[in-house]
Amino acid sequence: MEEMAQRSAPAPFLTKTYQLVDDPSTDDVISWNETGTTFVVWKTADFAKDLLPNYFKHNNFSSFVRQLNTYVSYLLASFLSFLLFF
Repeated sequence: MEEMAQRSAPAPFLTKTYQLVDDPSTDDVISWNETGTTFVVWKTADFAKDLLPNYFKHNNFSSFVRQLNTYVSYLLASFLSFLLFF
């Protein structure tokens, strides 16, 4: 019998962030860059006041950035570890 590789679901923070960025109705506040490889928060005050509380339990932009940096650091470290084995 063939074993299927198990995939874990993305962390809720990443899912919620993706939903925020990918929503066309929020493009004036947060959107993808022209190539779709990164996102930009155009209006940090509006983002914190109007959008963050709809997705997270806070409205603190600094906390959002800190959590985002944590995931980026983790993903980068995981990627570099992967490269070292191949």
